[in-house]
Amino acid sequence: MNHFLHVDLDAFFASVEQLDFPELAGKPVIIGGLPTDRRSVVSTCSYEARKFGVHSAMPSAQAARLCPQGIFRHGRMSRYHEKSKEVMSIFLEFSPDIQQISIDEAFIDLTGTERLFGPPQETAIKLKQQVKERTGLTVSAGLASNKYLAKIASGMNKPDGFCHIKPGEEEQFMLSLPLKKLWGVGEKTLQKLQSSGFKTTRDIHAVSIETLSQLFGNACGTFLYNAVRGLDVEKFDTLSKSKSISSEKTFSYDLSELFIIETELLQLSQDVIFRVVSEELTSRTICLKIRYEDFTTVSARKTFGSYFFTSKSLFEEIKKLFIAKWDSKKGIRLLGISMQNLEKNTELQGELFDFGNKKQQLVEKTVIEINKKNPDSPVQNARLLI
Repeated sequence: MNHFLHVDLDAFFASVEQLDFPELAGKPVIIGGLPTDRRSVVSTCSYEARKFGVHSAMPSAQAARLCPQGIFRHGRMSRYHEKSKEVMSIFLEFSPDIQQISIDEAFIDLTGTERLFGPPQETAIKLKQQVKERTGLTVSAGLASNKYLAKIASGMNKPDGFCHIKPGEEEQFMLSLPLKKLWGVGEKTLQKLQSSGFKTTRDIHAVSIETLSQLFGNACGTFLYNAVRGLDVEKFDTLSKSKSISSEKTFSYDLSELFIIETELLQLSQDVIFRVVSEELTSRTICLKIRYEDFTTVSARKTFGSYFFTSKSLFEEIKKLFIAKWDSKKGIRLLGISMQNLEKNTELQGELFDFGNKKQQLVEKTVIEINKKNPDSPVQNARLLI
């Protein structure tokens, strides 16, 4: 029996700000662009702000209207990556098989660790305690026999929550969920389900896969049929066909505005580059994943003649891949980026004089080092002050 633990850092960026600046504790902290910034968006926010309806990828001006007392702060990405690395290193103490899927979440395969740490549910509790004691941050965790269920379970009792779906109880667990807890189902799909007469997960379970596919399309119909049966419907490692580092994000609301989409792609690019640079790696191959509101998923992969050293260069090429693949008539539920076929970042002669890449790389490394030494430093890539 497999035992997968999904661990999610609670309101991560905002929690780091509250940790570093205790005067922000218990207050509605909103990370992203300021309401006065041109076309700025929310990156994330504290639970205090979420009570007012604020969420990621929301225009900052709208967030200010919903939460007038909100405390807006520009992100400090290098600091967040520093804390993320601390947490991920703790995860590695409990299992060698860690799949980090973004800056603030990871899957941990606890299968076979019982002899070292005891039952997986006890290991999960120990892991949560270690993260809190050693980093000051809280995580929510979900334990299940497959990754999709573990992902849902981690969101059941946020913040600082834990949910264990026991072996043999997968289908019953899914049938007990309200439709809005069906992870991966966006607002438009939820509305279509309800307007078609599906009020509960049991209603979905009662019909055939053919009926669901006729009503919602093959991709969505197949997803719904398998999801309510507790099957592993989500392949979180589809970008990892080779040694790679990836980051992906599923959105609470479908994205349709190009500026907001590009802002999210930029943040994903910085996440990937930071981890690649920190491990002294590089690559010439990049991959983009897009999942739409109807569950159709497209990807694009390209290998270049030169290596990627900076978030700027990665973002510019990812943007081109996105524009070539984007169906603007559909809302976007998920975006993912990866760098594949990673190699050791050696001082390749051909790169020293190639379009300023070396200079850009040194600047990016310098920013990372400055922020490691001074976590409160505001040094950032200008566009990344989101």
